[in-house]
Amino acid sequence: MIINIMRKTSITLLLLSLFFFSCQQQKKEEDIAVKDEDIKSPEELIKPFFADNYPVTENMFGKATSNRPVITAHLRSENTAWFTNDSLQQSLLFILFSDNSRLVTACFDNNNIPGEVFSKMDFSDNNNYPSSEEDRLLYYKEFFKSAKKIDKKYFISNMGFQIGDAKEKAIAKYGKPDSIKTAEGFEKYYWNPAGAQITQKNVPEKNLLLIDEKKQFITMYFKNNKLATMILDNTPRSEP
Repeated sequence: MIINIMRKTSITLLLLSLFFFSCQQQKKEEDIAVKDEDIKSPEELIKPFFADNYPVTENMFGKATSNRPVITAHLRSENTAWFTNDSLQQSLLFILFSDNSRLVTACFDNNNIPGEVFSKMDFSDNNNYPSSEEDRLLYYKEFFKSAKKIDKKYFISNMGFQIGDAKEKAIAKYGKPDSIKTAEGFEKYYWNPAGAQITQKNVPEKNLLLIDEKKQFITMYFKNNKLATMILDNTPRSEP
Protein backbone atom coordinates (compact mmCIF):
# COMPACT_ATOMS: atom_id res chain seq x y z
CA MET A 1 0.00 0.00 0.00
CA ILE A 2 2.88 2.33 0.83
CA ILE A 3 4.34 1.58 -2.59
CA ASN A 4 1.04 2.53 -4.25
CA ILE A 5 0.93 5.80 -2.31
CA MET A 6 4.51 6.61 -3.28
CA ARG A 7 3.71 5.78 -6.92
CA LYS A 8 0.65 8.06 -6.90
CA THR A 9 2.68 10.84 -5.28
CA SER A 10 5.40 10.51 -7.93
CA ILE A 11 2.84 10.62 -10.71
CA THR A 12 1.22 13.67 -9.14
CA LEU A 13 4.55 15.47 -8.85
CA LEU A 14 5.38 14.56 -12.43
CA LEU A 15 2.05 15.92 -13.65
CA LEU A 16 2.54 19.11 -11.64
CA SER A 17 6.01 19.52 -13.14
CA LEU A 18 4.68 19.02 -16.66
CA PHE A 19 1.87 21.52 -16.01
CA PHE A 20 4.30 24.08 -14.62
CA PHE A 21 6.65 23.62 -17.59
CA SER A 22 3.73 23.93 -19.99
CA CYS A 23 2.63 27.21 -18.36
CA GLN A 24 6.16 28.60 -18.47
CA GLN A 25 6.53 27.62 -22.13
CA GLN A 26 3.19 29.24 -23.01
CA LYS A 27 4.21 32.46 -21.23
CA LYS A 28 7.55 32.45 -23.07
CA GLU A 29 5.79 32.03 -26.43
CA GLU A 30 3.37 34.84 -25.56
CA ASP A 31 6.29 37.11 -24.65
CA ILE A 32 7.98 36.29 -27.95
CA ALA A 33 4.72 37.00 -29.80
CA VAL A 34 4.44 40.40 -28.11
CA LYS A 35 8.03 41.20 -29.02
CA ASP A 36 7.39 40.21 -32.62
CA GLU A 37 4.43 42.58 -32.72
CA ASP A 38 6.58 45.35 -31.33
CA ILE A 39 9.19 44.99 -34.07
CA LYS A 40 9.06 48.14 -36.17
CA SER A 41 10.24 48.95 -39.64
CA PRO A 42 13.18 51.38 -40.03
CA GLU A 43 10.74 54.16 -40.92
CA GLU A 44 8.79 53.58 -37.68
CA LEU A 45 11.91 53.69 -35.54
CA ILE A 46 12.48 57.37 -36.24
CA LYS A 47 10.41 60.33 -35.17
CA PRO A 48 7.91 61.30 -37.91
CA PHE A 49 9.03 64.34 -39.87
CA PHE A 50 6.73 66.68 -41.75
CA ALA A 51 8.29 69.10 -44.22
CA ASP A 52 7.60 72.77 -43.65
CA ASN A 53 6.80 75.38 -46.28
CA TYR A 54 5.10 78.73 -46.77
CA PRO A 55 1.47 78.97 -47.92
CA VAL A 56 2.26 80.80 -51.17
CA THR A 57 0.14 79.10 -53.84
CA GLU A 58 1.26 77.73 -57.17
CA ASN A 59 -0.93 80.28 -58.95
CA MET A 60 1.09 83.04 -57.30
CA PHE A 61 4.22 81.69 -59.02
CA GLY A 62 2.63 82.08 -62.42
CA LYS A 63 2.83 79.67 -65.31
CA ALA A 64 5.37 76.87 -64.87
CA THR A 65 8.28 77.29 -67.25
CA SER A 66 11.86 76.18 -67.64
CA ASN A 67 13.11 79.76 -67.70
CA ARG A 68 11.66 82.57 -65.61
CA PRO A 69 14.29 85.27 -65.17
CA VAL A 70 13.86 87.97 -62.54
CA ILE A 71 15.91 90.99 -63.58
CA THR A 72 16.96 93.99 -61.50
CA ALA A 73 19.23 96.90 -62.34
CA HIS A 74 22.37 94.86 -61.71
CA LEU A 75 21.44 91.20 -61.22
CA ARG A 76 19.45 88.43 -62.84
CA SER A 77 18.14 85.24 -61.22
CA GLU A 78 16.74 82.25 -63.11
CA ASN A 79 13.87 80.00 -62.03
CA THR A 80 13.04 82.01 -58.95
CA ALA A 81 10.02 83.79 -57.53
CA TRP A 82 10.33 86.72 -55.11
CA PHE A 83 7.67 88.11 -52.78
CA THR A 84 7.80 90.84 -50.15
CA ASN A 85 5.73 92.69 -47.58
CA ASP A 86 6.59 96.32 -46.89
CA SER A 87 5.05 96.55 -43.43
CA LEU A 88 6.86 93.42 -42.23
CA GLN A 89 10.05 94.34 -44.09
CA GLN A 90 10.38 90.67 -45.01
CA SER A 91 10.85 88.78 -48.26
CA LEU A 92 10.35 85.25 -49.55
CA LEU A 93 12.52 83.57 -52.16
CA PHE A 94 11.50 80.38 -53.97
CA ILE A 95 13.94 78.54 -56.21
CA LEU A 96 11.70 76.50 -58.50
CA PHE A 97 11.95 73.53 -60.78
CA SER A 98 10.32 73.73 -64.22
CA ASP A 99 7.04 72.30 -62.87
CA ASN A 100 6.88 74.88 -60.03
CA SER A 101 8.05 72.36 -57.42
CA ARG A 102 10.03 74.09 -54.68
CA LEU A 103 13.71 73.24 -54.50
CA VAL A 104 14.64 75.89 -51.95
CA THR A 105 12.46 78.27 -49.93
CA ALA A 106 13.85 81.12 -47.88
CA CYS A 107 12.34 83.82 -45.69
CA PHE A 108 14.36 86.92 -44.77
CA ASP A 109 14.28 89.88 -42.46
CA ASN A 110 15.21 92.39 -45.18
CA ASN A 111 17.42 94.40 -42.84
CA ASN A 112 19.06 91.55 -40.95
CA ILE A 113 20.55 88.98 -43.32
CA PRO A 114 23.91 87.18 -43.09
CA GLY A 115 25.89 87.91 -46.24
CA GLU A 116 26.80 84.24 -46.77
CA VAL A 117 23.18 83.51 -47.76
CA PHE A 118 23.59 85.50 -50.97
CA SER A 119 27.34 85.32 -51.53
CA LYS A 120 27.01 81.89 -53.22
CA MET A 121 23.66 82.40 -54.93
CA ASP A 122 23.47 81.50 -58.59
CA PHE A 123 22.92 85.03 -59.90
CA SER A 124 24.20 86.49 -63.14
CA ASP A 125 24.70 90.02 -64.38
CA ASN A 126 22.49 91.65 -66.98
CA ASN A 127 24.69 90.31 -69.76
CA ASN A 128 23.88 86.83 -68.45
CA TYR A 129 27.41 86.22 -67.23
CA PRO A 130 27.93 84.84 -63.70
CA SER A 131 27.92 87.72 -61.24
CA SER A 132 30.82 88.32 -58.91
CA GLU A 133 30.47 87.68 -55.20
CA GLU A 134 31.06 91.38 -54.63
CA ASP A 135 28.13 92.33 -56.86
CA ARG A 136 25.84 89.71 -55.29
CA LEU A 137 26.49 91.12 -51.83
CA LEU A 138 26.21 94.70 -53.04
CA TYR A 139 22.97 94.40 -55.03
CA TYR A 140 20.92 91.44 -53.73
CA LYS A 141 18.42 93.75 -52.00
CA GLU A 142 17.31 94.93 -55.44
CA PHE A 143 15.31 91.67 -55.61
CA PHE A 144 13.39 92.69 -52.49
CA LYS A 145 12.46 96.02 -54.07
CA SER A 146 11.24 94.43 -57.29
CA ALA A 147 9.45 91.51 -55.60
CA LYS A 148 5.69 91.02 -55.80
CA LYS A 149 3.94 92.47 -52.74
CA ILE A 150 1.78 89.97 -50.84
CA ASP A 151 -0.20 89.76 -47.59
CA LYS A 152 1.39 89.18 -44.17
CA LYS A 153 -0.31 85.80 -43.80
CA TYR A 154 2.04 84.25 -46.36
CA PHE A 155 5.05 84.91 -44.11
CA ILE A 156 3.98 82.40 -41.44
CA SER A 157 5.15 78.91 -42.37
CA ASN A 158 2.88 75.88 -42.31
CA MET A 159 4.61 74.80 -39.08
CA GLY A 160 3.94 78.21 -37.55
CA PHE A 161 7.42 79.75 -37.84
CA GLN A 162 7.92 83.42 -38.58
CA ILE A 163 10.73 85.94 -38.47
CA GLY A 164 11.35 86.99 -34.88
CA ASP A 165 10.64 83.59 -33.29
CA ALA A 166 12.93 82.49 -30.46
CA LYS A 167 15.37 79.66 -31.12
CA GLU A 168 13.79 77.66 -28.27
CA LYS A 169 10.70 77.27 -30.47
CA ALA A 170 12.80 75.70 -33.22
CA ILE A 171 14.53 73.34 -30.79
CA ALA A 172 11.18 72.29 -29.33
CA LYS A 173 9.99 71.42 -32.85
CA TYR A 174 13.09 69.86 -34.43
CA GLY A 175 15.20 68.85 -31.44
CA LYS A 176 18.89 69.48 -31.01
CA PRO A 177 20.45 70.89 -34.22
CA ASP A 178 22.92 68.71 -36.12
CA SER A 179 25.29 71.65 -36.11
CA ILE A 180 25.56 75.11 -34.60
CA LYS A 181 27.95 77.63 -36.08
CA THR A 182 28.60 81.35 -35.90
CA ALA A 183 28.34 83.37 -39.11
CA GLU A 184 28.79 87.14 -39.16
CA GLY A 185 27.34 87.56 -35.70
CA PHE A 186 24.45 85.15 -36.33
CA GLU A 187 23.92 81.77 -34.70
CA LYS A 188 23.45 79.31 -37.54
CA TYR A 189 21.36 76.26 -36.64
CA TYR A 190 21.22 73.36 -39.09
CA TRP A 191 19.01 70.26 -39.01
CA ASN A 192 19.40 67.17 -41.18
CA PRO A 193 16.23 65.26 -40.20
CA ALA A 194 16.15 61.50 -39.71
CA GLY A 195 14.26 61.10 -42.96
CA ALA A 196 17.47 62.04 -44.73
CA GLN A 197 19.73 59.91 -42.54
CA ILE A 198 17.83 56.63 -42.66
CA THR A 199 18.77 56.01 -46.29
CA GLN A 200 22.23 55.14 -44.95
CA LYS A 201 20.83 52.13 -43.06
CA ASN A 202 19.84 48.69 -44.34
CA VAL A 203 16.62 49.72 -46.02
CA PRO A 204 15.18 47.82 -49.00
CA GLU A 205 15.76 49.72 -52.23
CA LYS A 206 12.02 49.84 -52.96
CA ASN A 207 11.52 51.92 -49.79
CA LEU A 208 14.23 54.50 -50.43
CA LEU A 209 12.03 56.84 -52.46
CA LEU A 210 9.34 56.83 -49.79
CA ILE A 211 11.91 57.68 -47.15
CA ASP A 212 13.56 60.30 -49.35
CA GLU A 213 10.28 62.21 -49.57
CA LYS A 214 10.64 63.03 -45.87
CA LYS A 215 13.90 64.84 -46.56
CA GLN A 216 14.21 68.56 -45.94
CA PHE A 217 17.30 70.37 -44.72
CA ILE A 218 16.55 73.28 -42.39
CA THR A 219 18.84 76.23 -41.72
CA MET A 220 17.91 79.02 -39.33
CA TYR A 221 19.93 82.13 -38.55
CA PHE A 222 19.33 83.75 -35.18
CA LYS A 223 20.53 87.09 -33.84
CA ASN A 224 19.85 88.08 -30.23
CA ASN A 225 17.85 84.84 -29.93
CA LYS A 226 15.44 85.93 -32.72
CA LEU A 227 14.96 84.21 -36.07
CA ALA A 228 16.26 86.42 -38.89
CA THR A 229 16.44 84.00 -41.84
CA MET A 230 15.00 80.53 -42.44
CA ILE A 231 15.97 78.32 -45.37
CA LEU A 232 14.12 75.12 -46.29
CA ASP A 233 16.18 73.07 -48.73
CA ASN A 234 14.63 70.05 -50.47
CA THR A 235 17.71 69.22 -52.55
CA PRO A 236 20.36 66.67 -51.52
CA ARG A 237 23.47 68.44 -50.33
CA SER A 238 26.17 68.41 -47.69
CA GLU A 239 26.00 70.54 -44.56
CA PRO A 240 26.43 74.24 -45.41
